[in-house]
Amino acid sequence: MIKADDRSFFGELFNSRNVLQQLVAQQLILRYRRTALGYLWTLINPLLMMSVMAVVFSALFKADLKTFTVFLFAGMIPWNFFNSAVTQSGSSFINNEGLIKKIYLPKIVFPLSVAVALVIDSVLSFLALFAIIILIGGSLSWAVLFTPIAYLLLFLFALGISLIVSITTVFFRDLQHVILIAMQGLFFLTPILYQHDALVGRVGWVVGLNPVVPFIELFRAPLYMATLPSAGVIMHATVLACLAMAVGLVVFRRHEKKIVFRL
Repeated sequence: MIKADDRSFFGELFNSRNVLQQLVAQQLILRYRRTALGYLWTLINPLLMMSVMAVVFSALFKADLKTFTVFLFAGMIPWNFFNSAVTQSGSSFINNEGLIKKIYLPKIVFPLSVAVALVIDSVLSFLALFAIIILIGGSLSWAVLFTPIAYLLLFLFALGISLIVSITTVFFRDLQHVILIAMQGLFFLTPILYQHDALVGRVGWVVGLNPVVPFIELFRAPLYMATLPSAGVIMHATVLACLAMAVGLVVFRRHEKKIVFRL
């Protein structure tokens, strides 16, 4: 049963959709304003980084460059979005302190605008990856049509975590720096550079507990293995996405009225 508070919360968010659109557009436009290549840097930056990593680690692991490139790109695309959403959401209220104190807006529009802008960036990077896979002769199949669902589940999961991080950072400013370090550690505990089953023992057990793993597999299966993710992986990711959103909304709504007093 939907409570009156819930209707008010989502009603305010719907009524503020134009503000949300402006915040998203502002992030997309201002990020590369006055640069020669402009928005192309959104594609160039991650692709250059992933290309260097593909060359270095394919040589290190003695793997076929073409195969490893597809393997790496399919893992880096979802990771880059998740990492950016979590780290950038931490400063979403602090960066908009002036606006928050001047006018009333549903506070959720600020971390939400960060997540929406970043998922647009990620989709564009994915399209570039898709083109690269075709150019280097990678195997593609109808399973790639599952990608929008993978993006939806990843977006919900990242947004849920971002809501918790954004609200907590207002009360504990040092969390911005802690999150950066934590995400660096989490990167190496996520099977992006290696296969999930490559690690055994205690380290493999820790990686198995990593909640980001099923979301990596949602992208890697259709892009790298040209097949749909297993039903178990889809179910696991769906449960985590719904749980993250539920917890994120509860934590956020419980503390959102305190934000203006802590900025």
